[in-house]
Formats: sequence, structure tokens, C-alpha cells
Amino acid sequence: MKIVVKRGTTAQCDAVTPDSGEPIYDETLDQLRIGDGATAGGDKIIMVGLGNSQTFMVNAFICPAPGTDWTPQLEGVGLAQSLVTKKCWLPLNFLKIGDVITSYKLVGDATEAAALTLDCKLVQINKADPLTTTDVTNGGMTQVDADGNFDVAVNPDDTTVATDKQYALELLGTTGVGDSITVIGAEVVITRLP
Repeated sequence: MKIVVKRGTTAQCDAVTPDSGEPIYDETLDQLRIGDGATAGGDKIIMVGLGNSQTFMVNAFICPAPGTDWTPQLEGVGLAQSLVTKKCWLPLNFLKIGDVITSYKLVGDATEAAALTLDCKLVQINKADPLTTTDVTNGGMTQVDADGNFDVAVNPDDTTVATDKQYALELLGTTGVGDSITVIGAEVVITRLP
């Protein structure tokens, strides 16, 4: 007996909402999806034993205005005192099409004398004219706002790396008088299918 499952490209699968329990197969990503009756494209299934989990250490920051903003340093990247809503990025340039981003951990140290905040979110950079970004669902970390080392783990919705997209962690920091933030880097966990 042969069982045939609905199948199609990623775009075709994303365009349908399968019934609850209905399987569909993404031929582009070689991935099974199961419908819940409400989610377009269904829920992507990670098949245990077929992929392996890998952790990548990331610390190649992009700083738009070093010296007056986030500044590269030996320890990673630093934000000096009295700076408001400054951004820098940590590109995830090790990813392959079909990888699934399952979690990340931002690591560093904060020195607080007044009032500091540090936010981080996983963003998808989309091919468009002009380029756009999309926040990954549940990809933001809990705000760091206290003195001391931080080691903040985030478990975004499993995000499958697709063609015409890039991914980065976007940091946003604010420091008061006497405050500073140093981010060493991030540990990003992905599942890579064979």
C-alpha cells in the first residue's frame, strides 16, 4: 500500500493552511509539515535522528559608528556611558538553506551606575526593493537592566533558513552616566538537516 502526501515548493506549502493533523511535504527544504487547521503552511517538523544540533559562536559585530556608538574591542563590542538607543548587529553568516535556528544565548557584562538597558532580537533580512527586516517570532531577549554578567537564552519559534533571506541579531543599548555594556558574542544553536 502506498501513501501519498500533499507536496510542493516552500512557497506552495506556505500558501495553504492544512487541516488539523494533515501532513504536507516541502520539497524545497526536504521537510515535513503538519497542519493545525489555522497556521498557514502548517507546523514544521524537526525529525529526530535526521538532523544534528550544532552550536556556533558568533562575535563578528557590525558597528555603524565606532567611537560614538557601539565600539569593537578585544572582548567583543562595548557601549560607553551616556548613550541612548544605539544599535549594532551580529550577522549569522554561517547558516545554510534549510538550517533551523532553534535558540541563541547572548553573553556579556553590564556595569550599572545609573540606568542601562540592553535588548536583542533575531531579525530576518528580506530581499525586497528596498530591503526589509522581519522580527522572528519570540526572537527577542528579556531586557538586561542590571549590573553584572549576563547570559541570556532565547528560544525563538524554530525558524527555517530560506533563500533570499539573511539573519542577524540586532542589539539596542542605552547607558546612563557611569554605565557600560560589553557583549562578548552569542552562542547560536541550529539544527542542520543532512
